[in-house]
Amino acid sequence: MTYYLSHIQIANAVLCLLMAAQLLGMPAMRTLPKRLLAMNCFLYAHQSIALVILLNSNSAWFSLSRPLGAMLLGPALYLYFACLQRTDGKLRRHDLWHAFAAILIFLCLYLIKPMRAWIDTAILISFVLYTMITAWSMRPGQQALAHLGSHAASAFIWLKALLAMSVVNIIIELAVNLELAQGTALSDSISMLIASIAFFAINATMVLAALQRSHFLEWMYQFGAPQKLGEDAVEPKSDTAIEEQTECRALFERWVQLIQTEQLHKLEFGITLPQAARKLQIPARQLSNAVNQIYGKSFSMHLNDLRVQEAQVLLSSRPDLSIIEVMHEAGFSTKSNFNKEFLRVTGMSPSAYRDENLSASPLP
Repeated sequence: MTYYLSHIQIANAVLCLLMAAQLLGMPAMRTLPKRLLAMNCFLYAHQSIALVILLNSNSAWFSLSRPLGAMLLGPALYLYFACLQRTDGKLRRHDLWHAFAAILIFLCLYLIKPMRAWIDTAILISFVLYTMITAWSMRPGQQALAHLGSHAASAFIWLKALLAMSVVNIIIELAVNLELAQGTALSDSISMLIASIAFFAINATMVLAALQRSHFLEWMYQFGAPQKLGEDAVEPKSDTAIEEQTECRALFERWVQLIQTEQLHKLEFGITLPQAARKLQIPARQLSNAVNQIYGKSFSMHLNDLRVQEAQVLLSSRPDLSIIEVMHEAGFSTKSNFNKEFLRVTGMSPSAYRDENLSASPLP
């Protein structure tokens, strides 16, 4: 079983590192949240790498660093949640005491040999407590993230998913600890194997969502846009900032013109950011940044907004078309995505929108 467990853990480590690289590499209006999430990914990657090494050899370093990293998982999760729930999206100095306290508790248990047997229990208690704290902080529901504006719904779903994964992690850790307490070797732990497979599926899903710019993660790069200034206010800008803004606007206008000319938003299978960038002969990140800066939303959301606008016109002017036909004409490939995006933009379903607009139209 060691062979399979090791390979799955290596795959988990690679996926976590890919996710961290994706988070750190993407431009964002507020960088701290994605950095904190990347830190969580690095911690989980370290856990997987350390486990592989410990399964196949004796390493004093990883025997120490793996439980220490596990002790930091709870505080790291809490700091990420705290950062998102604050209006300014920043941490305070006293927040760092959560990490310092975890390190201090671990060192005390490790340095006092009779207490080393309690390290695993301390790790589990820490993770349970921090999961409970973060869950309690989310009790107001989506209102806890109201300062994120239009991104609040996606952010709330994402945070609920993270909490659910934390609960799963706790259950699995309990199962593994029970097996170990009964004398089962870690390399023979069925619970550990199941946990490895489960987290591989979770990590793979997260990486795919990040690569596909899913709205469940895309909001992290978008929220925190600077508020519009009052009419009498003047925002000082450097020459470099003005030049960058001008370049972004020119690039965005090129992109909009290309969409209108080739009707790219209506393509049967859509168009991806790399494909669009190749058409414009520019790096994908440059196009993404231009859309973010000028339009205020992501590349995919911009396309979906255009598709919804097209669908609104068709629903109002073409009663002979079915909802499915409107969906395809507007450029959506699946009904679920069509309904979700239409609801996001208009606040109602396509059928409700059609009924409302047709009833408001004068009879011929």
